[in-house]
Amino acid sequence: MTNGSPAPETITLPATLDALAAISQFVATAAEATGLDSRTTWQIQLAVDEAATNIIQYAYPHHTPGDLIMTWATATSAVTITLRDQGCSFDPNNVPPPDLLSPLEERQVGGLGIYLMTRLMNEVRFNFDPQLGNVLTMVKYLQHDEAEQISVLPLHGRLDAQTAPHVNTQAQRLIEAGTRCLIIDLEQVDFISSSGLRILLIIRKELMILGGELRLAALSPRVREVFDLTGFAQVFAIYPSVAAAGPTACDG
Repeated sequence: MTNGSPAPETITLPATLDALAAISQFVATAAEATGLDSRTTWQIQLAVDEAATNIIQYAYPHHTPGDLIMTWATATSAVTITLRDQGCSFDPNNVPPPDLLSPLEERQVGGLGIYLMTRLMNEVRFNFDPQLGNVLTMVKYLQHDEAEQISVLPLHGRLDAQTAPHVNTQAQRLIEAGTRCLIIDLEQVDFISSSGLRILLIIRKELMILGGELRLAALSPRVREVFDLTGFAQVFAIYPSVAAAGPTACDG
């Protein structure tokens, strides 16, 4: 990984869907020059693609597309990407968060792009400047404190439709704080329903997007039977105890 702070690189393209391939290649080239690994490169490519697609589809009238200006700047501890356009002003607060808990057929479309950007990048900032237009800044940290990346979340009682949202909130707080290897201690859980399984899948998917992983520990026989019946025992990494699940297991 580069230790210097090279000058920012900039690319200007028409805000059309044809530009997405060139934008992805620009990210790949800059990431390779920076020395990023393939997973980090993929995360940035996806975040940038989501941002650029929003600009292309919503910033300008379809019959008169304007420009999209993207800048990549590398520092010792972070990569900063900015995307600028002169289109309609954009306020992310007007975009409702995506529904990740309802069945797929009942979910409202929208919000997933911004959601992915905020999960894939460490910082996402939207600003509007009368001269610069819309300015989106995304930052990806290149170094982390490993001690902060491993967390244990102990659960108790039932993991069902009532308690699942609270578990998700607890997990999201840990992820936002930097956890990338999350060990969920199920020793004190005596009941798990399909809603509980679904929330564990959501947490697992989010960690995987960030290059992390979810590990389950100390399942009681009844809870383990639910995993076996549904085939989820083949999906999750399951360990007999918290000690067996990490931190060494997370490093591997």
